[in-house]
Amino acid sequence: MKTLNKIWGAAVLALFFMLASPQKSSAQYGGEISFQTFYDELSPYGIWIDDPEYGNVWVPDVQEDFRPYATNGHWAMTTYGNTWVSDYEWGWAPFHYGRWRYDDYYGWEWIPDYEWGPAWVSWRSGGGYYGWAPLRPGISIDLSFGSGYYVPDFYWSFAPYAYINSPRIYNYYVPRTRVVNIIHNTTIINNTYVNRGNRYVSGPRPADIQRYTHNRVPVYNINNDRRPGVTRVQNNTVNIYRPAVQRVPDARPARVVDANAYRQANPNDRIAGQRGSARINHENASRLANFARTAPADNRIVRENNNRPGNPARDNRGNRGDNRPGNPGVVPPGQPNDNRQGRPDQPRTDRQPTPVNRPGQPTMNDQQRQQQNDQQQRRHQDDQQRRRPPVTPDDQQRRQQMMEQQQRTQQAQQAEQQRQQQAQQRQQQDQQQRQQQMEQQRQQQEQNQQRRQQDDQQRRQRPPVDQQQQQADQARQQQAEQQRQQQAQQQQADQQRHQQYEQQRQARQQQMEQQRQQQAQQRQQQDDQQRRQQQDQARQQQMEQQRQQQQQARQQQMDQQRQQQAQQQAQQQQQQARQQQMEQQRQQQEQQRRQQDDQQRRQQQDQQRQQQEQQRRQQAEQQRQQEQQKQQQEQQRQTRPPRD
Repeated sequence: MKTLNKIWGAAVLALFFMLASPQKSSAQYGGEISFQTFYDELSPYGIWIDDPEYGNVWVPDVQEDFRPYATNGHWAMTTYGNTWVSDYEWGWAPFHYGRWRYDDYYGWEWIPDYEWGPAWVSWRSGGGYYGWAPLRPGISIDLSFGSGYYVPDFYWSFAPYAYINSPRIYNYYVPRTRVVNIIHNTTIINNTYVNRGNRYVSGPRPADIQRYTHNRVPVYNINNDRRPGVTRVQNNTVNIYRPAVQRVPDARPARVVDANAYRQANPNDRIAGQRGSARINHENASRLANFARTAPADNRIVRENNNRPGNPARDNRGNRGDNRPGNPGVVPPGQPNDNRQGRPDQPRTDRQPTPVNRPGQPTMNDQQRQQQNDQQQRRHQDDQQRRRPPVTPDDQQRRQQMMEQQQRTQQAQQAEQQRQQQAQQRQQQDQQQRQQQMEQQRQQQEQNQQRRQQDDQQRRQRPPVDQQQQQADQARQQQAEQQRQQQAQQQQADQQRHQQYEQQRQARQQQMEQQRQQQAQQRQQQDDQQRRQQQDQARQQQMEQQRQQQQQARQQQMDQQRQQQAQQQAQQQQQQARQQQMEQQRQQQEQQRRQQDDQQRRQQQDQQRQQQEQQRRQQAEQQRQQEQQKQQQEQQRQTRPPRD
């Protein structure tokens, strides 16, 4: 019984610790994935290359003027700062995990990493423009803020302050020829945003943008999407797929190209454009993509990984988590965020050796492998279309542009396939011709051997002269017949070569006609697209001019109103001043009158007092005189003798 109680107590304690322990980040941020998800999801849109310095890097299949954080997307202000909203189906990964670099042979390469961010770029400001550039591998946020961090000029993109959050910001990019001058007139923006210990580059603040644009800057929340795909902006939310990334040591692409081997084998097929242009050679890029997808895996350039690990994201894609707007993508539990991006500048140790073909395993030719790749791409696209949420008109326009780009890419791939098929046909024809020549040589050798045998028999038999002459005639006839047969065979071979040449010429003509039609169709599509873009730009410019005119009119009206108000205030102030002056004058006059009245009253009172004093003195003098008279009269009465 005591043992049972101990078991129950241990179980309850374990349950308590399980409930009290923190949940994994996958429950909060829409599931967990590994690099295997990057390898699988991005394979239809580009080529994985084994770089000797950075390991497995991804080269996208994009247009010639592609630039990270500049093509097919725009900036949206979110709670994390300026967030890149990509219009590519694959944009959820390369613009929010890892870093970009420009290789002098392969062009733009993406190095995957574990930490999610709104955009891994550095920012500049000045002269009326905002600028941004992809952070290079191995550069932390603090290093990017320092003066010693060097960024090539062609990494930078600049746009006016007023259009930094415009969905059509690509219409306002500064021409490449002016970028160098603008860089020297700008300073670094070192604003960051910290959330749960994770630090992100946030770029310009909403208040700064609002001060330049005089318009309110909308700040969107970020919501975790369930599946990878196009980032969508709806209402007040940016919906993006941003799961946590686990460290799986045996993750690897299905097919990977050895960077050094392909470069050494094709030194003149450089994908990167001229130095400093940041452009790519689309023809050479298509050749690399077609070779990577169709080349047999038993050569020294392409490696095929058949035994790949399972992907945790396949079972967890339906887990949305709590979908709170403030939840960032995080590294797996126990992995600190030191802003080093997983040190992508260090060589990777998870690369696998070249696999060996197993005995008994069936091999596929190039056409079957290409058909399987095409079927996989179609299934992948159909699956994405079924999972795709409703789109807005802007999304439809962007996807139409992407479809046109994909059509051009497919046409280029088809042309490359036709070229390879023709090359295979020429090889087969050359092989057939060599076999025919070898067969003719073998027949000639047999005929020569037969003649030698006949000559030996003739020497041994030594028949009479007539028989020898007859046998010689027969031998000459046989030889002539053999020569005629050889000539007929040679004529047949010449006819076959002529037919093959005619077939090749017709195939080349058909190919040239198809290419001409495709080029005409592409030119027509490009012209239509340019017309649409010009019309859109004209409408946008007209709307922008109208908006600016309205804004100027409002500004002028407001200035006039302010001037009128200032004039009215000045008039009121003048009137008040005049009233105050008149009031002061009235008060002064009143005061003067009062002073005069007081002075007159005082003078009158003084005069009255003086008169009264004089009267009192006169009365006193009169009384004194009267008293003296009385005294005199009294004296006189006293001195008068009495009467008898």
